Amino acid sequence: MRTFFITDIHGDVEGLNLLLDKAEVAPDRDQLVFGGDMINRGKDSAGVVQRIKQLTEQYPHNVHAVMGNHEEMMADYLVRGDKLWLSHGGRETLKSFAAAFPDEAVRQEQMVWACSLPLYYENDRYIFTHAGLNPAQPLDKQERDILWMNEYDFYHQPGAELLELTGGKPVIHGHTPVERIYWDGVRMNCDLGSNTYSVLDERSLGLVNLTEMTYLVYKQAGKKLEERRIGRY
Repeated sequence: MRTFFITDIHGDVEGLNLLLDKAEVAPDRDQLVFGGDMINRGKDSAGVVQRIKQLTEQYPHNVHAVMGNHEEMMADYLVRGDKLWLSHGGRETLKSFAAAFPDEAVRQEQMVWACSLPLYYENDRYIFTHAGLNPAQPLDKQERDILWMNEYDFYHQPGAELLELTGGKPVIHGHTPVERIYWDGVRMNCDLGSNTYSVLDERSLGLVNLTEMTYLVYKQAGKKLEERRIGRY
């Protein structure tokens, strides 16, 4: 069984499907984990949520998804009417869901599902979460502010403390856009800035093969695919 991770898709269902097809991901025998921020900024947030929801339901033992801060903002909007989400792509996401799911009950089902995902997923080798973990809190009692943890704070936490928290398992995450994927044996940031990175030509979506320590990159501006090896430092 191979293990794949993809995060911060931000509404790019075309790139998502292209990467899954290129890597020949087989959810019936490969493990696939989604790291949150499925929505906002891209053209088809509803399509991304629908695709991931279908995969998790069809292959519940092999396909898993965790929540991102953009899903958290959507939840705050749906539950409390908090308008912060609207200024971070929420208006476009609402239009995407309305177009994809004219039936309000179906639309609500899709959105509520995306807002109800866990904060982390754990397999026998890794911990998967959206942005980071707080070593001062037990793993099963992490507070929701970890969804917003910036890379600086996360990478300034002592590696030994994080590994003690996770039982020696490295943390695979996203949230802060980077141009290349590296890992230090403790953490690996896999967010390549889909529809987000400040340099337009570097906005990419990445599918990480943790079994082979390689990743596929889909560069959105030029619609180009390339394969890279994960760096170490």
